[in-house]
Amino acid sequence: MTRTNMMNLSTLFASISILAVASSQSLTLYTGDQTATATSTASAANGTYTGLAAYDPTTLTPPTPPSPAVTSYTLTLPTNAQGVIDGGHQLSISQKGNFLGFSVELSIANSLMGASSTNMKVPFLNYMANIQNRAGSGPIIRVGGNSQEGSSIFVGGLEDGAILDKIKVSSGVTDTPLINYSLELFYLMANITSLVGADWYFGLSFNESAVDDPTGNVPIAATWAQEILGEHLLALSVGNEPDLYVDHNKRESGWGLSNYVSEFDAMTQSILTQGQLTDTTAFIGPSTCCQVVGFELDDVFNAGWFESNVNNLAAVSVQHYPTNNCKINGNVINAQDIFADFLNHTSAQAQVSPYLGNAATVQSAQRELVMLETNTASCGGFPGLSDSFGVALWMTDYALQMAWGNFTTALMHVGGQNVYYNPFTPPPSTESASKQWTTGSIYYSTLVIAEAFGKSNVSKVADLTPTSDQDANSIYHSIYGIYENDAPTRVVLFNYIDDNTGASDLQTTITVDSSVTSVSVRYLRATSVSEQYDITWANQTLGTSFASDGRLYGTQDTTTITCSNGNCIIPVPAPSIALVFLTSDALTNSNPTDDAKTEYETSIVGTGSATVNKQALETSNGQSVSNLTGGGTSKGSASSAEPLLLSTSGFKNGLISIIGITIISSLLLL
Repeated sequence: MTRTNMMNLSTLFASISILAVASSQSLTLYTGDQTATATSTASAANGTYTGLAAYDPTTLTPPTPPSPAVTSYTLTLPTNAQGVIDGGHQLSISQKGNFLGFSVELSIANSLMGASSTNMKVPFLNYMANIQNRAGSGPIIRVGGNSQEGSSIFVGGLEDGAILDKIKVSSGVTDTPLINYSLELFYLMANITSLVGADWYFGLSFNESAVDDPTGNVPIAATWAQEILGEHLLALSVGNEPDLYVDHNKRESGWGLSNYVSEFDAMTQSILTQGQLTDTTAFIGPSTCCQVVGFELDDVFNAGWFESNVNNLAAVSVQHYPTNNCKINGNVINAQDIFADFLNHTSAQAQVSPYLGNAATVQSAQRELVMLETNTASCGGFPGLSDSFGVALWMTDYALQMAWGNFTTALMHVGGQNVYYNPFTPPPSTESASKQWTTGSIYYSTLVIAEAFGKSNVSKVADLTPTSDQDANSIYHSIYGIYENDAPTRVVLFNYIDDNTGASDLQTTITVDSSVTSVSVRYLRATSVSEQYDITWANQTLGTSFASDGRLYGTQDTTTITCSNGNCIIPVPAPSIALVFLTSDALTNSNPTDDAKTEYETSIVGTGSATVNKQALETSNGQSVSNLTGGGTSKGSASSAEPLLLSTSGFKNGLISIIGITIISSLLLL
């Protein structure tokens, strides 16, 4: 698209009317942090807490350790892929270290990522850089969720260069705000990519008026998203949990699967004909979530949706939560009652097994299967459960199980401050210091997964966990083998049992080639499955509530285990995960890059407190000022590295109010 055409499209926004679309209740939408109200939650151990859910100190009681304790296990590791198959196991397709990413609710994108394209949140960038540094590839992020639906309208610009404006906001966890989002959102996403290599899924509105949208709003949004994000836009998501539309009053009673298939076709064709997409393999769907009878993924496939749309699909998506905290019809689940359900391998298996046949179908068509949104429980998760160390173990197991089942990506949902399951949460709007973010326990899972798969992009995973009839307690000791180029390179060992006495610590003997004289081990540790914040990965931590800037602190610790005649005895404390590196190359291939050591202590990048002198930026490998005319919105050019994209508000007092490559080293973590 030429710049002239882009500006013509921009002019068209003036004639687009803002549609006031009535919101409705939904299971998995969360309002932004600035409007969250106080909640009152009963604690299992600490009395009563009144405050925002994201900081709830509720602690659950861990399950009693099984008796007698299992203290030893021997794993004869298959030496190659054929050995995995001969042992009765399945080996996955090749996976990447950025397998586990994030699903950001559109309504809180500004509080998480930044207020504008030139105003980015440094802690968010640091959280993302942690993954890039270990995986070699930037994080995968979806912006969408329930707030992308009939409540979101794309506009040319908003006051003060904001990325979005909430027209109507409710305090309820399940209420949908009305949102206008602007061109600045796409520039913000592009600038984040320039810094941490992020790839994106973006959710388009799939409301009742979308089929015959007289304004062409959705095609325009799709065109801009692809134009600005380019190859870093993985797909445009059309629809969000359509199997719940009738239940949530988004469609009239009687609306069903056949209606969905027709509307999906109408919307995608509208985008393809009215928009100006350069890549027509642009869409992802159907994002069904909830095993609704007659509307499961098998039913969608049987209705011809996949076959008729495959040429325009980048991937197939589903969304899934193992349970809910939605208080449907007065039904309230007690978190303590289900805590133990998350603390064993059968949970991860149960979440993935329904999709194994679908994965094979999608793979046969050379498409990807994506878990576009998941977490512990819809409607925000549970206090004491969704923010516990036990769930960090579970999410790691669940992610490895999805990778084994041939999903290619899994995204953990991130909501506002009125939910319990966030991987990270910014402080309330009145608090702006950078080290006041709160890291959720499940964020640590992304670090383990990134290092388990490493930077090679050819890692294949096998679930080597013994069956329950082989060992009744094996469900507490998941085992995965990672293979690269037909050779084992890593092993992931779990101990779900809560027992800090040492009585349930596991000694796992891994039998490998006799030429292996030693292996390296990194641990994900906490004293209890109920612990919220005192969690370490390789002896490093992201800190307690209101104490993080997205960087790991402490000295990284890698334990060396000496092997004897090919037998390597790996201690796996209760509770913990041990990631075993079988070769020095595997360890090197998972090590975080060490390119940047300078601390960058500010809460935002851009027009707030970080500015770069024009001459300094001109001599960096970012966008040259001489290539810009008045801070225009076109991409411009750069000699190396991807340039940061400047909005028209990008200049201030002779300084460019945006970060350049010259200070990237100041904000990325070690």
